[in-house]
Amino acid sequence: MSLWYFVVVLASLGLLAPLPFVHAAIRLRRAYLLLFVFFYGAWSYGLLYLLEPVEIEEEVETAPAMLWFFGTILLIAVSCVHLAVLRKKILYPPRTAWVESGMHCGLFSIDIAGFGQVGRSSEIFVQVRRMLFGLLATAFEASGIAWDVCLKRDTGDGMIVVVPPHFPKFRLLLPLLSQLAAELAKYNVVTEPALRIRVRVAIHAGEVTLDEYGVTGRPKVLLARLLDSRVLRDALAEAPDSSPVVVLVSDRFHEDVQDQGGPGLDTMSYRQVLVHEKETEVLAWLHVPTPVIRGLR
Repeated sequence: MSLWYFVVVLASLGLLAPLPFVHAAIRLRRAYLLLFVFFYGAWSYGLLYLLEPVEIEEEVETAPAMLWFFGTILLIAVSCVHLAVLRKKILYPPRTAWVESGMHCGLFSIDIAGFGQVGRSSEIFVQVRRMLFGLLATAFEASGIAWDVCLKRDTGDGMIVVVPPHFPKFRLLLPLLSQLAAELAKYNVVTEPALRIRVRVAIHAGEVTLDEYGVTGRPKVLLARLLDSRVLRDALAEAPDSSPVVVLVSDRFHEDVQDQGGPGLDTMSYRQVLVHEKETEVLAWLHVPTPVIRGLR
């Protein structure tokens, strides 16, 4: 009889195993989890039926008891493994973009040079944009900035990315720029000339303003002036073909973020320039990342 009591205690724990699945099914709206609970209950009742004491020479049949014992262990193990897989989605659901007016955010803008040049078809536009935005998302993630939570605005031949304030702003410089430059250089080596990508990048930070059309305010205007500046265009034209990225960092960003330093941040590779575009005349910092191509075959 001691085996019977032991199995009943263990089985009682096993009967609790479906409860987390019910919770997961409700949170994740997964019907197959409810089916799992249903089949688990059917299995349990089947084992209960088999476990009815059958007296043979005044002893309890041990085979059904052992079947329940190992079956319960298996179900508990499956429960633990399955919930471990679902843990991230249950406890840490994907965050949405979290940017509100008045927040001091990092601002990143990128533009494809020569995007509308003669000879590029609409299909080439699609391929170039898909490749660039994919590499950009990878570079952000590699820098520790969650791409999905950033506020993004497509500009046709580029993109403006607003980074929520809880991400360190120096990550917009390192390793994001070197990662992006390396991936673009690797891509340009193996692709045909019409699909090669060279980009201008502007980086700034400030308090953003949101309206029904997206992001606005002085920080965004300055970001646009930096990106379209003659200084940045000339720098890309003068850079070797092996350098697909040129960057202009606002003086405000340089003072507030770059001067504070960061792990591996090389401030000496940035040189100060004067930007004079329309009504804007400001100092900025120019940088041409040197791509380090790894794993190219």
